[in-house]
Amino acid sequence: MPNKFVRCIFVFAAGAVFLSGCATAPDPVGEREPTLEPVTQPQPTGTSIQEHLDAAKQATVAHERYEHLVAAATQMLDAGEVNRAGVLLSLINAQQLRPMPANQLELQKARFAAELHNWQQVLALTEGLDTQFNQRQQRAQVFQLRYQAFYQQQQFQEAAYARIQESRYLPEANAAVVWEALTYVPASFWRQGRTERDELTRGWAALLQRITLAADNQQSMSSAIAAWQRAYPNHPAQTVAETLLNDESFTQPTEQIAVLLPLSGSLASSGIAVRNGIIAALHADSRTNVVFFDTAQLSLVEIHRQLSNSHADVVIGPLDRNAIEQFIAAGANHALLMDVPDIPAIELRQWQQLWLNQAPAEHKPGPQDAFFALDSESEAETSVRWLASKGHRNVLFLGPDTQRGRGTAIRLEQWWQEQYGPQNAQSWFYTSSGDMVEIVQQALHVQQSSARINRTESLVNNDRSLQNARRESPELHHELRSRQDIDAIYLLGDANQVRLLKPYIDVNLSAFGRRIPVYASSLVHEEQRSRGENDLDGIFFSDAPFTLQHDLQADLKNQLSSAMQPWSLNRQRLVAMGYDAMQLASKLTVMQRIPGYSHTGLTGLLRISAHTVERELDWAKFDGHEIKLEHSSVINTSSRN
Repeated sequence: MPNKFVRCIFVFAAGAVFLSGCATAPDPVGEREPTLEPVTQPQPTGTSIQEHLDAAKQATVAHERYEHLVAAATQMLDAGEVNRAGVLLSLINAQQLRPMPANQLELQKARFAAELHNWQQVLALTEGLDTQFNQRQQRAQVFQLRYQAFYQQQQFQEAAYARIQESRYLPEANAAVVWEALTYVPASFWRQGRTERDELTRGWAALLQRITLAADNQQSMSSAIAAWQRAYPNHPAQTVAETLLNDESFTQPTEQIAVLLPLSGSLASSGIAVRNGIIAALHADSRTNVVFFDTAQLSLVEIHRQLSNSHADVVIGPLDRNAIEQFIAAGANHALLMDVPDIPAIELRQWQQLWLNQAPAEHKPGPQDAFFALDSESEAETSVRWLASKGHRNVLFLGPDTQRGRGTAIRLEQWWQEQYGPQNAQSWFYTSSGDMVEIVQQALHVQQSSARINRTESLVNNDRSLQNARRESPELHHELRSRQDIDAIYLLGDANQVRLLKPYIDVNLSAFGRRIPVYASSLVHEEQRSRGENDLDGIFFSDAPFTLQHDLQADLKNQLSSAMQPWSLNRQRLVAMGYDAMQLASKLTVMQRIPGYSHTGLTGLLRISAHTVERELDWAKFDGHEIKLEHSSVINTSSRN
């Protein structure tokens, strides 16, 4: 054996990268029903890493040498010695291995790629690899890696199905683990009613389908689960179904609802708008009894006392943050009065609560909490996720230099950088209309372009060899260039600020460069659109479907528009919020337990994640004096010429 190769075995440089080739995941393929070969359990040899390395050094046959290296790398990964394993794997010539050790090499490469969070490479290396093994443990390990890769890329359907495949080879696999993965699959997938080819997968899919349809149609959850149990009596998900049936909060219908709103005082207009939306939704569900409490008239302590003595299933509200803080404090006081200081007040409540605002910064939500807010910060956070889903990777945030503007931008920038890297998001702030031009030019690097032009002109003017007989320097033709490393701009200001800002963006973007789409929140959507509307031309903005889709709940709009004057966009959003809150009240447990479940509401497509109602909004575009609903996800990024 060459001495050079022997030396390489023992040179372990940390951080070496060996994986190469395909950097993108293959197209998904349909699930295959595996055919198991006779199972043979691996026999422990007791051979240490060093002994494998020594054996590789002494081997005279190539495949034996490399097989010892594969075994050593496997043990290194088992022991958490990732860097050593990576370097060793890079030394192995797969073409010199026999089939089974070659498959083992691919599995260890996939494990190493997972340690590097190279999920695309994990999927490429493990595609079809399970069929190359005849041992259950190795097949299960392949699907564990595929589950991890799919889950980290938020491909929840594929992740869940990888868990199901893994459970075929691990008799001790916990059904709850498969269930957890399935709950993240978007409900739209279960609503399709797709039929699976094998009984195991079909049973899991049928359970989620029945639960989803029962929640959609407000049917008996107990009946839906019991029907599934009769259809799949021997399925491993029976333990999950039994757990759900024994959970009254999951199966019992919502009958008593208490609503906490400011129906008098300075916030009465907002509270009444939400109340009207709740009443409109209530007419469609006569089985539910609703009681309203005026938070401007009754103390939150008294309201909490009355609710504690009631049989409320769900409490909606309070609406304003001050009332929320007082209600949380009332719950804490109630816990002290009951002489149970070691039990959090949230665990003493017998009801679920849909708060109509963001959670206070110092409040830790409990399992019965969900926060439903329409504020601009929450909307902006949802919007940037939408931008990411459209393929944007480098974004520029422009906003007012205020506490709220900076706070929102910092959260958005932090989220974006965590997803796509520290250089992929930047924030710039203006203090007034007077410095908008300068801030835009700095943000778009136009000032740098101008400085380069000035330096070039200075060099030309000072170079006498370029002057003509009359000592005149040649005329330079130039055009300012803006940066081309960003593919989206998000504006955090209101309509007046954006109306002033947008023209500066237009004139400072290079005419020959890519068109960079400009996005904004519903703050730019106003009732009066006759004043300076062309200054907003081309801006995409998000808003509640109720305000953008004219035919959505048209009867409700006609009824309330005459009763609620002025029928402003803000009131429309609050009415939609009340309507959706009433719809969500009967689905809170399902949405908390099944993150993939979504409800199509008037304020957006709604999901609950980490006790927060997330809204997927509609998007529209200013087109001259008109607003056009954008049904296409394709944004024009062609040349501006």
